[in-house]
Amino acid sequence: MKKLLNNQGSALQIVLVTFLIMIFSLTTCLFLIHQKVTHYQHIDLMMKQKNLEILLVKYYVEEMQEGVLMSDDYEDDDYLIESYVDDMGSFYEITTHVESLKMNYEFIVDINTTTFEVSQFEYKKEG
Repeated sequence: MKKLLNNQGSALQIVLVTFLIMIFSLTTCLFLIHQKVTHYQHIDLMMKQKNLEILLVKYYVEEMQEGVLMSDDYEDDDYLIESYVDDMGSFYEITTHVESLKMNYEFIVDINTTTFEVSQFEYKKEG
């Protein structure tokens, strides 16, 4: 009789350990999937940010070539973009503030007035 009870207890322990291993594996897989999705969202946000910066610099150069680059604000459903233009003689220093639900940063770009080349691009530190 004791031998039969030990076998049932051993079977129960095996089922319990198997169940715990399955739960641990499932939890680990879900955690890794969540982490990869979060990383993908960060990469997607960085790519959108970089594309926006490229388009803004292209816009600034085109406006400079037409001779009408001025400080401006642009507001959309997703973005608020404020640009402040300082004429430094041989180049324009353009400070751009980009704000959205997921982004809030500033960058400074210097564009030569004769060659229309970007001579400096830097992110402005907060604070």
